[in-house]
Amino acid sequence: MPAGAYEKMEGSKARKFIERLNKAWSGSPFEEARTVVHARSLSFAKGWVLAEASDAMAMPEKKCVALDDGKTCMPIEYGPDFIPKFASNQNLYLSHETATDYLRFWFEYARSGTERFVLVENLEDIPWREEPTPQARKSLTKSIIPLTLVSPSDRGFLFKATLLFRDTLMASTLEVESAGRVALKDKSVIAESLTVTDSLTGF
Repeated sequence: MPAGAYEKMEGSKARKFIERLNKAWSGSPFEEARTVVHARSLSFAKGWVLAEASDAMAMPEKKCVALDDGKTCMPIEYGPDFIPKFASNQNLYLSHETATDYLRFWFEYARSGTERFVLVENLEDIPWREEPTPQARKSLTKSIIPLTLVSPSDRGFLFKATLLFRDTLMASTLEVESAGRVALKDKSVIAESLTVTDSLTGF
């Protein structure tokens, strides 16, 4: 499957994935008959897929996102150490074509809650608690820079991006090193005190 395109796992492939997941998963086991699995390939880690298992019949709905290569299953841990550890143990293939996919993956899973940086490529990526006024929407839309690879660096690749941290929107320069480490090189504030969801503000 092409990178970025999720497809449903079925048959023995899904069954074997669920078996691997249950061995690595610290929560209650996923039941094969009730679990739906979707996965996409990772362009930057050959042989690995990003898979999501969900049991909609559980209350509340049970989900787990994991990395899997057909032999090893690694449920994602939302913390600053998980992705660097994965990157250091795998042969990452970072190039002009794959570094962007890796950086989007990093932003999605490096942190959660109030410590999470949200990659903003359009206004709809901001989790609004209260919609901005039409004038504010127009101004913010002009300020947002989609994730853009601008040049290689001595250590890897440089990107321009727009990030949301808590209630602050920032224009940023990021460096992705060949070993998978991501560094924020500089930032400038676009807007503050945005009315975003409580999970990002912590209030």
